[in-house]
Amino acid sequence: MPISSNHKDLFRSPTTKDKLTLFQLLFDVKLLTADVTLALLKIIHKELAVHQSRDRSGYKRYAEAIELLRYHMADMLQDVVNKWDTRGITAPMEWFSQKDR
Repeated sequence: MPISSNHKDLFRSPTTKDKLTLFQLLFDVKLLTADVTLALLKIIHKELAVHQSRDRSGYKRYAEAIELLRYHMADMLQDVVNKWDTRGITAPMEWFSQKDR
């Protein structure tokens, strides 16, 4: 996320794409924890479900984030799934799909 020269941008609410960028940055520098991952994915998932739009790039980036976790941090993804389920709300089923790669 580039720092804006417009000071008003510093106080705007982050978009779903901003949160996906934060997720990617934290992943890249290996600072993701299960709790941070759970929080970000829950927020992003909810926003994508509520603010359905024609711009599908958010959904694509969200799916890519899940695939990154599944491939590189499968144990953490399983931990996130287990924590997500603590209130009887299961993690999204698309996380469990087994596609041929």
